Amino acid sequence: MLNLQGTVVAAYNVFRCWVSSYTALPDLDANGDAVAIQSIVLENEGWERDQDVVEVLET
Repeated sequence: MLNLQGTVVAAYNVFRCWVSSYTALPDLDANGDAVAIQSIVLENEGWERDQDVVEVLET
């Protein structure tokens, strides 16, 4: 996770992760008003917060 300045303030370690579902972009028409949306579903066998990444408080 990034803060407004683009600095990493939180991170997670994900264990044994794989893609279980993927939906590609639809056919796009330059004259249409369709929205391009991709979707991906990730499965995993566990996750934990990376305690080494901490937000630095501004002074």
